Amino acid sequence: MTLFRSNTVLALGIVALVQTGALAGMVIDRVRLLKTGREITLPIIPVDPRDLFRGEYVRLGYEAARLPVRLLDGPPPGRNDAFYVTLEQRKEDGSWHPVRITRTWPDEKAPDRIVLKARSVFSWPGVTLPTSIVQARYGIESYFVPQGEGPRLEALARDKKLAARIAVDSKGTAAIKGIIIDGKLQYEESLF
Repeated sequence: MTLFRSNTVLALGIVALVQTGALAGMVIDRVRLLKTGREITLPIIPVDPRDLFRGEYVRLGYEAARLPVRLLDGPPPGRNDAFYVTLEQRKEDGSWHPVRITRTWPDEKAPDRIVLKARSVFSWPGVTLPTSIVQARYGIESYFVPQGEGPRLEALARDKKLAARIAVDSKGTAAIKGIIIDGKLQYEESLF
């Protein structure tokens, strides 16, 4: 009986250790991304105001998430498939805009280009017109805001005075590092 009890305690200890290790790994990945990821700033566009807020989160939309099908290089991704969007920084205003969409990691070395990993919102095969626009998700579409700040941020998004500072790692994973209002960092993501 004591052997069974000690094996059970050992097994539970191992399970707890593995779960703690998995959680610690996720936190460490997030901290590493925010500390060492390359920074870009993406302007935020208004999202349907009737569904802009869910609880304490603000839903964010980006021009860089509205992708012209003509930028697709290769086969189109299916629903929820991963793909890569190459953004290029414009010299005149420093903004980032999509220039290429690929299913595999593109080899981009130019300092004015960065690659973001995205997921398809819906299946693309039915989209054939070169003028068609498809929607991408980067995992940076919501941000926690303090209680009562939502309406102000909604108005700023409509007035095009809101942007997000994004950290991007070498695999194209993006995370919101902060929210910029009128060119000044107003909200900054804490590391813990």
